[in-house]
Amino acid sequence: MRQLRILARVVVETFLGIKRSGWSNWLVISILAIALTIFGSVLQLTMSLKNLVNMWGSQLVISAFLSDKYEPREVARDVSQYKEVRLVEVITKDVAWEDMKKTLNAASISNPLPNTLHVTVNRADQVEALAPKLKLLPAIEAVRYPMMVVKRINEFRHFIEIAGVVVTGALTAATLTVIGNTIHLVIQARQKEIEILSLMGVGHFYIKCPFVLQGAFYGAVAATLAMLVLLTMHMYVIQPYLSQELASIAPLFPKNWGYNILQTFTVMLVLGVAVGAGGGAWTSGRYIKI
Repeated sequence: MRQLRILARVVVETFLGIKRSGWSNWLVISILAIALTIFGSVLQLTMSLKNLVNMWGSQLVISAFLSDKYEPREVARDVSQYKEVRLVEVITKDVAWEDMKKTLNAASISNPLPNTLHVTVNRADQVEALAPKLKLLPAIEAVRYPMMVVKRINEFRHFIEIAGVVVTGALTAATLTVIGNTIHLVIQARQKEIEILSLMGVGHFYIKCPFVLQGAFYGAVAATLAMLVLLTMHMYVIQPYLSQELASIAPLFPKNWGYNILQTFTVMLVLGVAVGAGGGAWTSGRYIKI
């Protein structure tokens, strides 16, 4: 019962500290919410791009052009033995030529096209590993694959990650400063009370814990506000755009390639509480001398 009373008193002191902070509460929560909104946006964007590239791997095709000396189906069986290969489709020169004549109304000339294998890999990052292996096969004269787009997406994702870390780090530092100043004001207002509690032999936990919980409260509220902003953007801006624009550009992509928003909220909540509680712990440890 004694521990429960102490815990209840700590919670009461936490909310009294929040009440004493006044308008400073909103300043702390606003700055931290902005930082978490940026962090959550970057997290969703980078993970969605990563999922997009990975899903594209199941549709990315390597075109291997064969020499006329070799039987396409025998070469296809050899190629299918590689662990990176998910599917091998044989396109004979006659079928390809007939399709080209129908599409381009080509003149009746001898068929210049080679037999072709369309090789589908398991993941996009396996293309560059598989392509050199295919080039070494004597039956394959040339290999083509659209890897440049995947590289560009990955480069853009890395840039967003770095920029997001820098901006989020700067805002987090600013948030820690504001949290520290806010809690410092509360500590000054309770200085005599803290001295009396210390002289009475009250433990460190009872004296410092309310300030740590106050910081954690800031983080939880800020994460919730940031998540509401992201959820609104996801529902009314991002999702309609993806449903219309991306579907028309890449209709074969699944609709659920984006990053789970619940996972984003969990990460933001943990980060927000950690930053807030860390700021409270640092400030109380610096200004409360017991």
